[in-house]
Amino acid sequence: MFTNQNQIAQGLVEYALILVLVAIVVMGVLTLLGPQIGNIFSQLMEPSYCGNCICGTSICN
Repeated sequence: MFTNQNQIAQGLVEYALILVLVAIVVMGVLTLLGPQIGNIFSQLMEPSYCGNCICGTSICN
């Protein structure tokens, strides 16, 4: 595959640069979409009320 140490080092540096680029892209996407995703999860975890009872349960006020 590789014939000398320089080529091995070059391959490792290329992989490291790709990983850093992917990490930067993921962090950017999470920064932009993080609050929206958080709102969706908080709405899913919030109990919804149908009349006097919490929907899907037998818990009533």
